[in-house]
Amino acid sequence: MKDQGLENLLQEARTKVEGISSEEAHKAFKAGGKTIFVDIREPEQVALGYIKGCVFIRGDELEMQVRHLVPDINTPVVLYCRSGIRSLLTAMTLKEMGYQNVRNLVGGIEAWQSAGYEVVTDEILSLEQLTHYSRQIILREIGLEGQKKLLEAKVLLVGVGGLGSPAAMYLAASGVGTLGVVDFDRVDKSNLNRQIIHSYGDIGRPKVESAEERIHRMNPEVKVIAFKEKLLPANALAIVREFDIVLDGSDNFPTKYLLNDASFFAGKPYVFGAAVRFEGQASVFHPKSGGPCLRCMMPVPPQQDLVPT
Repeated sequence: MKDQGLENLLQEARTKVEGISSEEAHKAFKAGGKTIFVDIREPEQVALGYIKGCVFIRGDELEMQVRHLVPDINTPVVLYCRSGIRSLLTAMTLKEMGYQNVRNLVGGIEAWQSAGYEVVTDEILSLEQLTHYSRQIILREIGLEGQKKLLEAKVLLVGVGGLGSPAAMYLAASGVGTLGVVDFDRVDKSNLNRQIIHSYGDIGRPKVESAEERIHRMNPEVKVIAFKEKLLPANALAIVREFDIVLDGSDNFPTKYLLNDASFFAGKPYVFGAAVRFEGQASVFHPKSGGPCLRCMMPVPPQQDLVPT
């Protein structure tokens, strides 16, 4: 027998939350309006199939996440789980939080599939990856499609010092598939207060070796391509051409302008970054998409003796 307390709770939820059939939900889905579909299942269930374009909020994280993912309480929301039971109770919670237009998919994803409607299954993300990246997949700005793009992305990082160290670590943690690292320098004790990818045991080692080792400890899936060499006019274009986006962690203007020029001719986005003491600058230059390049703004680099590093 079903627990009487649960049955009473479900009955109460049915009086407070409107149910929506798979047919009606599919009409809302095809209409492409403002309706947001919310999947509250665990990653191992999501891997079996989900409604394209939905957002993911695990049931136990609903109250923390929903305000960010669905900021407008008047937005039409359809919740679903496997069978429609958990999502019914979750929908009642949303109603109690003030959401005005919440409906529960009757029968859940099982009813949706039985009606012959499309679900998306992941051939790229494994169950382990779904679990690993679950905290960013639930962000509406990333989602599963965004995570797939990260896993397929090839990013070139020039310099693994004060700017490049945290960038490399966050890129690795987020699941960037391929990370190229360019640096010809070695780790010095004076680097360790700010170049956080390196540690005491790395003193004297090439920075690219230290960085590669740390990246693989953080995320073994990331493919690291190490360039233990100085970026020069003779090699810059050939290196840049192999990546999707260029991230500048260098500490001098000749390298920044060289990166800008190579990115321009290769048609790659160039993410510029610079920091001195407590001041910093960042920008994205991508002339191929219609924007300016660094030389458009500053045609000539400043004199070296006038610029601290």
